[in-house]
Amino acid sequence: MHEEYYSFEKTPDIHYYEFFSIGPKGNIRKVIQFQQINIEENVYNLGFGDFDPSTKEISDLTTTNNLDTKKVLTTVARAVLDFIHKHPHVIVMAKGSTASRTRLYQMGIAEFWEDIQEMFEVKAYYRDNWESFEKGKNYDAFFIFKK
Repeated sequence: MHEEYYSFEKTPDIHYYEFFSIGPKGNIRKVIQFQQINIEENVYNLGFGDFDPSTKEISDLTTTNNLDTKKVLTTVARAVLDFIHKHPHVIVMAKGSTASRTRLYQMGIAEFWEDIQEMFEVKAYYRDNWESFEKGKNYDAFFIFKK
C-alpha cells in the first residue's frame, strides 16, 4: 500500500486516531476509533467520521466532499494496519452508517486487495452469511483480522 495518506495522531489507550482532511472545504478534523463490541471474540468496531466541535461527537453521516476521498480511505486503512499490528489477536469489523459508506469501505478493500490478502483474512457479510471476500460483490459488513 504505497498510496499517499495523511499523518495521524493516536491515543493508544482508547484506540483513537485523528487526522485532518485538507482540501477546498478547509481542514476537516477526522476521527477513527476502534470500540470493542464483543469481548469473547475480541471484535472491535471501526468507527470513522468527522469531529463536530459543537457537540464534541463523531459524525459518521457528514459528507465532506473535500476532494481527497482516496487519501482519506488510505489513511483509514493505515490506521487499521496500525491497530491490528499493535493488537494482533483482534478482529476489526467495518460497516458504514449507510450502504454507500459501506461501499466506500468495499472499494478501499478491493483497491488494495493484493496487499491486504497477503497479511489479512477478510470475511464479508452477504445474504445473512459470512464468506471470504470477493471483488465485485456488494457486501453489508466486513471482518478483518491477521492471518
